[in-house]
Amino acid sequence: SEKIFTVTNSGGVSATALSGSGLAAPYSFKGGSYPGTGGTCLTTLLAAGDSCTVVVEFAPSSIAVHTDTIELGYNNGASTTTATRALTGTAVAPASLSISHGATYNFGTIANGATAENTFTITNSGTLSATSISGSGLVAPYTFKGGSYPGTGGTCTATLAGGGTTCTIVVRYSPSSTGTQNDTIEISYNDGAGAQTALRPVTGTSAGPAVLTLNEGPIFDYGTVATTTTRDRSFTITNTGGVTATSLAGSGLAAPYTFKGGTFPGAGGDCSTTLASAGTCTIVVNFAPGGNGTFNDTIEITYVDGVTSQTAQ
Repeated sequence: SEKIFTVTNSGGVSATALSGSGLAAPYSFKGGSYPGTGGTCLTTLLAAGDSCTVVVEFAPSSIAVHTDTIELGYNNGASTTTATRALTGTAVAPASLSISHGATYNFGTIANGATAENTFTITNSGTLSATSISGSGLVAPYTFKGGSYPGTGGTCTATLAGGGTTCTIVVRYSPSSTGTQNDTIEISYNDGAGAQTALRPVTGTSAGPAVLTLNEGPIFDYGTVATTTTRDRSFTITNTGGVTATSLAGSGLAAPYTFKGGTFPGAGGDCSTTLASAGTCTIVVNFAPGGNGTFNDTIEITYVDGVTSQTAQ
Protein backbone atom coordinates (compact mmCIF):
# COMPACT_ATOMS: atom_id res chain seq x y z
CA SER A 1 0.00 0.00 0.00
CA GLU A 2 1.30 3.47 -0.79
CA LYS A 3 0.43 6.98 0.33
CA ILE A 4 1.26 10.38 -1.17
CA PHE A 5 2.05 12.96 1.51
CA THR A 6 2.03 16.71 0.83
CA VAL A 7 4.85 18.81 2.30
CA THR A 8 3.98 22.51 2.69
CA ASN A 9 6.30 25.42 3.56
CA SER A 10 4.12 27.74 5.62
CA GLY A 11 7.08 29.94 6.64
CA GLY A 12 8.31 33.18 5.15
CA VAL A 13 11.56 31.97 3.53
CA SER A 14 12.61 28.99 1.44
CA ALA A 15 13.43 25.70 3.14
CA THR A 16 16.73 24.30 1.92
CA ALA A 17 18.77 21.13 2.20
CA LEU A 18 15.66 18.92 2.29
CA SER A 19 16.16 15.21 3.02
CA GLY A 20 13.93 12.30 4.01
CA SER A 21 14.78 9.66 6.60
CA GLY A 22 13.42 7.71 9.55
CA LEU A 23 11.79 4.84 7.62
CA ALA A 24 12.63 1.18 8.17
CA ALA A 25 10.99 -1.95 6.77
CA PRO A 26 8.13 -2.46 6.20
CA TYR A 27 8.07 1.28 5.39
CA SER A 28 10.16 2.92 2.68
CA PHE A 29 10.11 5.77 0.23
CA LYS A 30 8.64 4.29 -2.95
CA GLY A 31 11.47 3.01 -5.10
CA GLY A 32 13.87 3.09 -2.15
CA SER A 33 14.90 6.72 -1.82
CA TYR A 34 13.54 10.20 -1.02
CA PRO A 35 11.15 11.62 -2.25
CA GLY A 36 9.82 8.29 -3.54
CA THR A 37 8.97 7.44 -7.12
CA GLY A 38 6.40 10.00 -8.25
CA GLY A 39 7.24 12.41 -5.43
CA THR A 40 8.02 16.02 -6.39
CA CYS A 41 10.03 17.29 -3.44
CA LEU A 42 13.63 18.35 -4.19
CA THR A 43 16.71 18.31 -2.01
CA THR A 44 17.58 21.93 -2.85
CA LEU A 45 14.70 24.08 -1.64
CA LEU A 46 11.00 24.52 -1.13
CA ALA A 47 9.95 28.13 -1.55
CA ALA A 48 7.79 29.91 1.01
CA GLY A 49 4.13 29.07 0.46
CA ASP A 50 4.90 26.19 -1.90
CA SER A 51 4.09 22.47 -1.58
CA CYS A 52 5.63 19.24 -2.87
CA THR A 53 4.98 15.53 -2.37
CA VAL A 54 6.71 12.43 -1.04
CA VAL A 55 5.50 8.85 -1.63
CA VAL A 56 5.78 6.20 1.11
CA GLU A 57 5.13 2.46 0.74
CA PHE A 58 3.94 0.00 3.38
CA ALA A 59 4.93 -3.59 2.43
CA PRO A 60 4.63 -5.85 5.50
CA SER A 61 6.08 -9.35 5.63
CA SER A 62 4.76 -10.29 9.07
CA ILE A 63 1.34 -10.19 10.69
CA ALA A 64 1.39 -7.33 13.20
CA VAL A 65 0.74 -3.64 13.76
CA HIS A 66 3.71 -1.69 12.38
CA THR A 67 4.58 1.91 13.34
CA ASP A 68 7.20 4.33 12.08
CA THR A 69 7.83 8.05 11.49
CA ILE A 70 8.67 10.00 8.36
CA GLU A 71 11.44 12.48 9.18
CA LEU A 72 11.93 15.38 6.77
CA GLY A 73 15.08 17.31 7.62
CA TYR A 74 15.61 20.85 6.27
CA ASN A 75 17.20 24.22 6.98
CA ASN A 76 14.59 26.82 7.90
CA GLY A 77 16.91 29.74 7.12
CA ALA A 78 18.23 29.91 10.66
CA SER A 79 18.97 26.31 11.68
CA THR A 80 18.47 22.67 10.82
CA THR A 81 15.11 21.24 11.92
CA THR A 82 12.87 18.27 11.22
CA ALA A 83 9.22 17.84 10.23
CA THR A 84 7.67 14.47 11.17
CA ARG A 85 4.61 12.40 10.43
CA ALA A 86 3.80 9.29 12.47
CA LEU A 87 2.71 6.20 10.54
CA THR A 88 0.82 3.06 11.48
CA GLY A 89 -0.37 0.08 9.47
CA THR A 90 -1.76 -3.35 10.26
CA ALA A 91 -0.69 -6.47 8.40
CA VAL A 92 -3.16 -9.39 8.42
CA ALA A 93 -3.33 -12.79 6.75
CA PRO A 94 -4.27 -12.62 3.06
CA ALA A 95 -7.57 -14.08 1.90
CA SER A 96 -7.36 -17.85 1.41
CA LEU A 97 -10.18 -19.64 -0.40
CA SER A 98 -10.80 -23.39 -0.31
CA ILE A 99 -13.48 -25.50 -1.98
CA SER A 100 -15.25 -28.32 -0.14
CA HIS A 101 -15.51 -32.00 -1.12
CA GLY A 102 -11.77 -32.66 -1.53
CA ALA A 103 -9.55 -34.14 -2.68
CA THR A 104 -11.65 -35.02 -5.76
CA TYR A 105 -15.44 -34.90 -5.81
CA ASN A 106 -17.02 -37.91 -7.53
CA PHE A 107 -20.46 -37.42 -9.07
CA GLY A 108 -20.67 -41.22 -9.27
CA THR A 109 -22.05 -43.27 -12.14
CA ILE A 110 -25.14 -41.86 -13.82
CA ALA A 111 -27.04 -42.76 -16.97
CA ASN A 112 -25.98 -41.19 -20.22
CA GLY A 113 -28.41 -38.30 -20.76
CA ALA A 114 -29.12 -37.81 -17.05
CA THR A 115 -27.97 -34.93 -14.85
CA ALA A 116 -26.39 -34.84 -11.40
CA GLU A 117 -25.53 -31.73 -9.42
CA ASN A 118 -23.64 -30.84 -6.27
CA THR A 119 -23.40 -27.78 -4.05
CA PHE A 120 -19.83 -26.90 -3.06
CA THR A 121 -18.93 -24.61 -0.16
CA ILE A 122 -16.19 -22.00 -0.57
CA THR A 123 -14.53 -20.87 2.67
CA ASN A 124 -12.27 -17.86 3.22
CA SER A 125 -9.95 -18.91 6.05
CA GLY A 126 -7.82 -15.77 5.73
CA THR A 127 -8.36 -12.43 7.44
CA LEU A 128 -8.77 -10.14 4.45
CA SER A 129 -11.76 -10.24 2.14
CA ALA A 130 -11.22 -12.04 -1.14
CA THR A 131 -12.14 -9.82 -4.08
CA SER A 132 -12.66 -10.21 -7.83
CA ILE A 133 -13.95 -13.76 -7.31
CA SER A 134 -14.97 -15.61 -10.47
CA GLY A 135 -15.51 -19.21 -11.51
CA SER A 136 -14.03 -20.94 -14.55
CA GLY A 137 -12.37 -24.14 -15.71
CA LEU A 138 -15.50 -26.15 -16.51
CA VAL A 139 -16.29 -27.56 -19.94
CA ALA A 140 -19.04 -29.95 -21.03
CA PRO A 141 -20.28 -32.20 -19.54
CA TYR A 142 -19.61 -29.97 -16.50
CA THR A 143 -21.16 -26.53 -16.05
CA PHE A 144 -22.18 -24.12 -13.35
CA LYS A 145 -25.91 -24.80 -12.98
CA GLY A 146 -27.74 -22.43 -15.30
CA GLY A 147 -24.57 -21.72 -17.26
CA SER A 148 -22.66 -19.17 -15.20
CA TYR A 149 -20.91 -18.68 -11.84
CA PRO A 150 -21.99 -19.26 -9.08
CA GLY A 151 -24.67 -21.53 -10.53
CA THR A 152 -28.41 -21.26 -9.96
CA GLY A 153 -28.95 -21.48 -6.22
CA GLY A 154 -25.33 -20.58 -5.44
CA THR A 155 -24.70 -17.68 -3.06
CA CYS A 156 -21.15 -16.59 -3.92
CA THR A 157 -20.55 -13.11 -5.30
CA ALA A 158 -17.41 -11.22 -6.35
CA THR A 159 -16.27 -10.76 -2.73
CA LEU A 160 -16.09 -12.97 0.35
CA ALA A 161 -15.20 -11.67 3.80
CA GLY A 162 -12.46 -13.35 5.82
CA GLY A 163 -12.57 -15.13 9.14
CA GLY A 164 -14.15 -18.36 7.95
CA THR A 165 -16.99 -16.82 5.96
CA THR A 166 -18.56 -19.20 3.43
CA CYS A 167 -20.64 -19.13 0.27
CA THR A 168 -21.83 -21.77 -2.20
CA ILE A 169 -21.56 -22.68 -5.88
CA VAL A 170 -23.63 -25.28 -7.76
CA VAL A 171 -22.05 -27.51 -10.45
CA ARG A 172 -23.88 -29.88 -12.82
CA TYR A 173 -22.68 -33.04 -14.53
CA SER A 174 -24.70 -33.78 -17.68
CA PRO A 175 -22.91 -36.42 -19.80
CA SER A 176 -23.87 -37.02 -23.43
CA SER A 177 -21.46 -39.92 -24.00
CA THR A 178 -20.43 -42.92 -21.93
CA GLY A 179 -17.14 -43.12 -20.08
CA THR A 180 -15.36 -41.33 -17.24
CA GLN A 181 -15.02 -37.55 -17.51
CA ASN A 182 -12.73 -35.39 -15.37
CA ASP A 183 -12.51 -31.63 -14.89
CA THR A 184 -11.46 -29.01 -12.34
CA ILE A 185 -13.43 -26.18 -10.76
CA GLU A 186 -11.28 -23.02 -10.74
CA ILE A 187 -12.17 -20.14 -8.44
CA SER A 188 -10.00 -17.11 -9.18
CA TYR A 189 -9.67 -14.28 -6.68
CA ASN A 190 -7.43 -11.54 -5.33
CA ASP A 191 -6.16 -12.34 -1.83
CA GLY A 192 -5.22 -8.74 -1.04
CA ALA A 193 -1.67 -9.20 -2.30
CA GLY A 194 -2.20 -10.69 -5.74
CA ALA A 195 -4.15 -13.08 -7.97
CA GLN A 196 -4.80 -16.60 -6.64
CA THR A 197 -6.79 -19.66 -7.70
CA ALA A 198 -8.61 -22.29 -5.61
CA LEU A 199 -9.09 -25.66 -7.30
CA ARG A 200 -11.35 -28.69 -6.86
CA PRO A 201 -11.00 -31.66 -9.24
CA VAL A 202 -14.25 -33.41 -10.15
CA THR A 203 -14.95 -36.74 -11.83
CA GLY A 204 -17.99 -38.64 -13.02
CA THR A 205 -18.84 -41.73 -15.02
CA SER A 206 -21.60 -42.09 -17.60
CA ALA A 207 -23.05 -45.51 -18.44
CA GLY A 208 -25.97 -46.83 -20.46
CA PRO A 209 -29.41 -46.48 -18.87
CA ALA A 210 -30.87 -49.38 -16.89
CA VAL A 211 -32.63 -52.04 -18.98
CA LEU A 212 -34.85 -54.59 -17.22
CA THR A 213 -35.83 -57.93 -18.78
CA LEU A 214 -37.98 -60.83 -17.54
CA ASN A 215 -37.16 -64.46 -18.23
CA GLU A 216 -39.54 -67.08 -19.63
CA GLY A 217 -40.31 -64.91 -22.68
CA PRO A 218 -41.87 -64.15 -24.96
CA ILE A 219 -44.98 -65.75 -23.38
CA PHE A 220 -45.04 -67.98 -20.31
CA ASP A 221 -47.75 -70.69 -20.35
CA TYR A 222 -49.04 -71.84 -16.97
CA GLY A 223 -50.58 -74.85 -18.73
CA THR A 224 -53.91 -76.34 -17.79
CA VAL A 225 -54.90 -75.77 -14.16
CA ALA A 226 -58.01 -77.09 -12.41
CA THR A 227 -60.44 -74.35 -11.39
CA THR A 228 -60.17 -75.44 -7.78
CA THR A 229 -56.36 -75.09 -7.61
CA THR A 230 -53.70 -72.41 -8.11
CA ARG A 231 -50.26 -72.39 -9.61
CA ASP A 232 -47.29 -70.11 -8.76
CA ARG A 233 -44.43 -69.11 -10.99
CA SER A 234 -41.21 -67.33 -10.06
CA PHE A 235 -39.85 -64.94 -12.71
CA THR A 236 -36.34 -63.48 -12.75
CA ILE A 237 -35.79 -59.80 -13.53
CA THR A 238 -32.32 -58.85 -14.81
CA ASN A 239 -30.81 -55.36 -15.20
CA THR A 240 -28.63 -55.47 -18.32
CA GLY A 241 -27.98 -51.70 -18.31
CA GLY A 242 -25.11 -49.72 -16.86
CA VAL A 243 -26.82 -47.98 -13.92
CA THR A 244 -29.21 -48.89 -11.12
CA ALA A 245 -32.90 -49.06 -11.99
CA THR A 246 -35.04 -47.21 -9.45
CA SER A 247 -38.72 -46.89 -8.54
CA LEU A 248 -39.46 -50.53 -9.45
CA ALA A 249 -43.11 -51.47 -9.22
CA GLY A 250 -45.32 -54.25 -10.57
CA SER A 251 -48.63 -53.76 -12.34
CA GLY A 252 -50.75 -55.02 -15.24
CA LEU A 253 -52.22 -58.09 -13.55
CA ALA A 254 -55.92 -58.76 -13.16
CA ALA A 255 -57.74 -61.86 -11.88
CA PRO A 256 -57.09 -64.70 -12.25
CA TYR A 257 -53.47 -63.45 -12.18
CA THR A 258 -51.98 -61.71 -9.12
CA PHE A 259 -48.68 -61.21 -7.43
CA LYS A 260 -48.70 -63.99 -4.85
CA GLY A 261 -50.16 -62.59 -1.66
CA GLY A 262 -51.60 -59.62 -3.53
CA THR A 263 -48.68 -57.18 -3.84
CA PHE A 264 -45.40 -56.79 -5.70
CA PRO A 265 -43.03 -58.67 -5.68
CA GLY A 266 -45.25 -61.50 -4.51
CA ALA A 267 -44.70 -63.69 -1.47
CA GLY A 268 -41.29 -65.31 -1.84
CA GLY A 269 -40.10 -62.72 -4.34
CA ASP A 270 -37.06 -60.61 -3.44
CA CYS A 271 -37.30 -57.61 -5.78
CA SER A 272 -37.30 -54.19 -4.12
CA THR A 273 -37.64 -50.66 -5.52
CA THR A 274 -34.08 -50.69 -6.92
CA LEU A 275 -32.00 -53.12 -8.95
CA ALA A 276 -28.28 -52.56 -9.51
CA SER A 277 -26.57 -52.89 -12.87
CA ALA A 278 -26.02 -56.61 -13.70
CA GLY A 279 -28.24 -57.52 -10.75
CA THR A 280 -31.16 -59.94 -10.64
CA CYS A 281 -34.20 -60.39 -8.45
CA THR A 282 -37.39 -62.46 -8.48
CA ILE A 283 -41.13 -61.94 -8.48
CA VAL A 284 -43.81 -64.57 -7.87
CA VAL A 285 -47.06 -64.53 -9.88
CA ASN A 286 -50.07 -66.69 -9.01
CA PHE A 287 -52.63 -68.11 -11.48
CA ALA A 288 -55.93 -69.00 -9.80
CA PRO A 289 -58.66 -69.56 -12.40
CA GLY A 290 -62.20 -69.36 -11.07
CA GLY A 291 -63.76 -70.80 -14.18
CA ASN A 292 -63.06 -72.60 -17.42
CA GLY A 293 -61.31 -70.93 -20.33
CA THR A 294 -58.03 -69.52 -21.52
CA PHE A 295 -56.78 -66.46 -19.67
CA ASN A 296 -54.16 -64.03 -20.94
CA ASP A 297 -52.43 -61.15 -19.14
CA THR A 298 -49.14 -59.25 -19.07
CA ILE A 299 -46.74 -58.62 -16.20
CA GLU A 300 -45.62 -55.01 -16.30
CA ILE A 301 -42.57 -53.87 -14.34
CA THR A 302 -42.28 -50.10 -14.31
CA TYR A 303 -39.00 -48.41 -13.40
CA VAL A 304 -36.81 -45.37 -13.95
CA ASP A 305 -33.78 -46.18 -16.11
CA GLY A 306 -31.70 -43.28 -14.77
CA VAL A 307 -33.21 -40.81 -17.23
CA THR A 308 -36.90 -41.59 -17.84
CA SER A 309 -39.67 -44.00 -16.83
CA GLN A 310 -39.74 -47.35 -18.65
CA THR A 311 -41.80 -50.56 -18.63
CA ALA A 312 -40.54 -54.14 -18.93
CA GLN A 313 -43.03 -56.86 -19.89
